Amino acid sequence: MNFDKKALKKLSKLSDDELTAVIKELALEAGVGDANFNVSKNDLTKIRTFLTFATDEQIASLLSEFGGKKQ
Repeated sequence: MNFDKKALKKLSKLSDDELTAVIKELALEAGVGDANFNVSKNDLTKIRTFLTFATDEQIASLLSEFGGKKQ
């Protein structure tokens, strides 16, 4: 998955269940989660805030930590 501000905005608009599923999948792929990985409502709020207001520098930093690619 390529990440840019447009992609992050789309992610921020997903339902709680959809966003949780995406987060779990990404965590598993990055090797930082397991089948019991949970995301709380409070975490979802914080994640949505990040997805909405992230700067290009924050996106690049996050992707470098997890081996992703910014487009």
